[in-house]
Amino acid sequence: MVYEVISLILGIIKIYLYKLLNWNKISFKSIPKMNSTFKIAIKNKSRLVIGKCFRSRSNVNFRIYNEGIVTIGKNCFFNDNCSINCQKEITIGDNLICGQNVMFFDHDHDYKNNIDNYIREKILIGNNVWIGANCTILKGVCIGDNVVIGTGTVIRENIPSNTLVYQEKKIITKKIKEGK
Repeated sequence: MVYEVISLILGIIKIYLYKLLNWNKISFKSIPKMNSTFKIAIKNKSRLVIGKCFRSRSNVNFRIYNEGIVTIGKNCFFNDNCSINCQKEITIGDNLICGQNVMFFDHDHDYKNNIDNYIREKILIGNNVWIGANCTILKGVCIGDNVVIGTGTVIRENIPSNTLVYQEKKIITKKIKEGK
């Protein structure tokens, strides 16, 4: 418990240092409650806007490049090891809950033409969305309001409001024959 309080205090100091060094790139409506292990890499004309009552646990990462814009609504929570990777735009509504290891990518490499180039498309996430652990949200996706995404799901297409989404997983078990 004491470690968590110390880490939170250090996280508040750290976010203000990031704000001081990137005064025109980072803004927040109230002090984000972030564990001291978070990281922000923000380059050029990129921006990070964090709404009121933002909370996170350990090792949350923001990588915002190439004039990317990340906007996070109010009352959002990111669990351990979540990562936002933005080169265009990621907009998150209010009351988002992210389980552990959730990743957002609004871009990927243009492997067909030039691996050094990127294909970029916006991500839009509505209000009251719960994303389970180990999910990946890919470029060009719009997720509606009141959506629950089950653990381990890769989202690569739009999800309408008021929807439960999950990937079915099948475990295959086969007996190994002895002597072969």
